[in-house]
Amino acid sequence: MRWRILSVIGLLYSAQFIPFFFAVMALPIVLRQEGHSATTIGLVQLAAIPYVFKFLWAPLIDRYKLGRDRYKSWIVLLSIIHVLGIVALAFTDPGGSLVPLFIALLIAALAVSTQDVAVDALAISLMRPSERTMGSTFQNAGAYMGAVVGGFGFLYIYDQIGWTIALLIQAVIFALPLFALVFVREPARLRGAPPATFRNALKFFKQEKMLRWLAILGTIRVPLLLTMLPMRLMMVDQGMSTEEIAVWFGLFAMCAGGGASAIFGPLLRNLPRVKAIYLVGLINIPVLLGVAFIAGSMPENIRYAIILAWVAIAMTDIVMFRGAMDKIRPEIPGFDFSVQVAIYMLIPGLMDPLVGYVIDTQGYLPAFLVAIPLALVPLVILYFAFARLRHSNQGLDGARAVSTGTMALDQPKALLAFCADEFTDHGISCSYPQPNLLRMEEMGCLVEMKALDGAANILIDTPTDNFLVFIREEIIEQLEKFDPDALPSLKWAGGLKVGEMPSNFRILRARRRREIHPGLIRVTLEGICVEAMTKDGIHIRLMMPEDRNRSPVWPVINENGSTSWPQGKDKLHTRYVTVRDIRPDEREIDVDIAQHMGGLISDWATLQGDEQEIGVMGPAGDSGLTHTQNVILAGDATGLPAIARLIESVGGEITGHVFAAAPSQAALEAYLPKSKMKVCALDPDGFSEEVAERLENCTAEPVSYGWFAGEFEAAQSVRKVFKQTFGLDKRTQLSVAYWRAGAPGHQSRAL
Repeated sequence: MRWRILSVIGLLYSAQFIPFFFAVMALPIVLRQEGHSATTIGLVQLAAIPYVFKFLWAPLIDRYKLGRDRYKSWIVLLSIIHVLGIVALAFTDPGGSLVPLFIALLIAALAVSTQDVAVDALAISLMRPSERTMGSTFQNAGAYMGAVVGGFGFLYIYDQIGWTIALLIQAVIFALPLFALVFVREPARLRGAPPATFRNALKFFKQEKMLRWLAILGTIRVPLLLTMLPMRLMMVDQGMSTEEIAVWFGLFAMCAGGGASAIFGPLLRNLPRVKAIYLVGLINIPVLLGVAFIAGSMPENIRYAIILAWVAIAMTDIVMFRGAMDKIRPEIPGFDFSVQVAIYMLIPGLMDPLVGYVIDTQGYLPAFLVAIPLALVPLVILYFAFARLRHSNQGLDGARAVSTGTMALDQPKALLAFCADEFTDHGISCSYPQPNLLRMEEMGCLVEMKALDGAANILIDTPTDNFLVFIREEIIEQLEKFDPDALPSLKWAGGLKVGEMPSNFRILRARRRREIHPGLIRVTLEGICVEAMTKDGIHIRLMMPEDRNRSPVWPVINENGSTSWPQGKDKLHTRYVTVRDIRPDEREIDVDIAQHMGGLISDWATLQGDEQEIGVMGPAGDSGLTHTQNVILAGDATGLPAIARLIESVGGEITGHVFAAAPSQAALEAYLPKSKMKVCALDPDGFSEEVAERLENCTAEPVSYGWFAGEFEAAQSVRKVFKQTFGLDKRTQLSVAYWRAGAPGHQSRAL
């Protein structure tokens, strides 16, 4: 964990939340004391509306930079504008006409809310995925520090020396944390990333399950924030002094929120996303009941209700901000995060005038009571749109899926060295950020193994549940190799459904079959949840009973997190195949299967009308190409579908050579997507013996990437050509055995 980065993030958020909490916390109290009505105060609160709609101009911040650093330059400029707005606000009269005050406040809010876009984008670009929960914790802690200054600090100084000096001092304090910017280097924008245009920005809403996520985001905080304005005004109406209000609302309540962030942030770090949202949603209900009870039966104790509510808000913010960070796209973080924050704050921000009207006409208690049933709304959405509570050990699709494990070991440091060697040999990036901490990162997934006294802790943090299942399986296999006797002590939390089928497992049926060309059959599979196969890779694992006369027994999760595969007469035959096409709306996928004598999956592919259930796990492996200039792609009939998918992954904008087994040149050209590559069909019968020699002599130009899939011995020969002839290393070549001659049960990993 990089504490310097997290500390700078906390300081930046403390600065930007000073004016926000001044507007929503301190200003209503001052205006109430000046004799303004609750309705008028609610209308003045609309000056904070730029915080809600800042996402509309956020793509401009993502796209343009004013200096060497994109976001840091915006932060400095907008801070200057905000300070000028606060200076203008300092010379308005809060007891007179509110029009000049509203205009100055609106200008200041517009500047600092836009600065907020740049701060969010900078913070997200600085943090690793594994740091996001702690990042949101520091963000929250900084926000409450800003709340103490903007709320308690302002009210205390205002009570002592008046409006103008208090605001001028606030402007100076606002600027001080910005000097922390010199301690961080802003990461460069991703090369080749899509431009930050409004059209690309709006694609945010088209992501999988995004509308469901936004529905929860937009409703979960509403009930708690609806109680804020009534509680502030009750304190004034009860005759509490400005100093007393400042202490309770601006100091004690904000310190309680900051303390809750510091305490609960680390505790919530390893909870799966769905379970964490359930937790805070369920906690909010008794909190709201308690607040309503205090307001209705003992209003003189409303100060204690404020502390209770802010603790609940702090816990909610940690969970929801973490989820919002997971949803951002690296090329346009300012818009993605801002639009989620806008939705998070939209309804409460727009409802303050209505709440003020209810208070003026009906009294305080109805304003509190209406919040209680609203607390059920996000829980209902979560239940029906994502998972029931007992199935909540999972991540939101598109969010991070997290699992943690602990295993008793005599030599935990030796385990770290063993795993580092094993995974480095497979081309996975390994590092030691601390002497007792091994970090492995690949394809957006993070694994951390920490050596303790007599034990090893394991953290797996992945973009999806599918990746989580595959990576945990791989980790368990390495643990078993290292110390099989210690494996029974392994315990996992999060992302685990003991006794149930793996979360990336589904049951499909074959609906149609047709021959693409001799030797290649396309099978169309149908079933639910096929949309999950649109990411994480292009291969899936098909499985069926080796004895096709038996009803299938499917794999389930063991207590130690591994997958329990049926044995004996129920043993499954499994093969990796390539998904050629997915049609989520029709709940169909196409897989192209190579025909060969005696293969169980191959024989099944030819059985017209057979609709027996088939198990599917995945997807995995070969998500796309990162090189497009002078690439070599080669494969027999088993690798041909993957070659087609790889070419499609770059839109056909690729040059180089393709060597593939096919009955004719015309058949191969008809099957592959159009591209600038030179295509050569080889005789399927002699492909494995001929392919290495053909590759070796295909070009004298430097090759940027080589890829092969086929028979085991052929893969070995091609790997030598990639290394010795073209000088390719582990990161610029992949030669995989999809099958092995004379070994019917052989299959290579697709990961």
